[in-house]
Amino acid sequence: MSSVGIDARSVLEKVEATYGLRLPRKVVMIDYEEDGSLYIRFRNVDHTEGEPTPDGKVIIHYEPKGKIAAIEIMNITTL
Repeated sequence: MSSVGIDARSVLEKVEATYGLRLPRKVVMIDYEEDGSLYIRFRNVDHTEGEPTPDGKVIIHYEPKGKIAAIEIMNITTL
């Protein structure tokens, strides 16, 4: 589970510990942008509702049934 030298497992563990979340273990897609943003998709769904964490560093995307479908880390260097 890595992309462009990023240890995705460590990133997910850090997000879980920081925000008290339990994230899915199956990763469908990882997208890393040059600006430092990282998008990790756990489920393929047509529509999600994004909710930022209180500090605004991560957006948690929920599918209509309320399960976490993806997370978007605005800048992985700030985690």
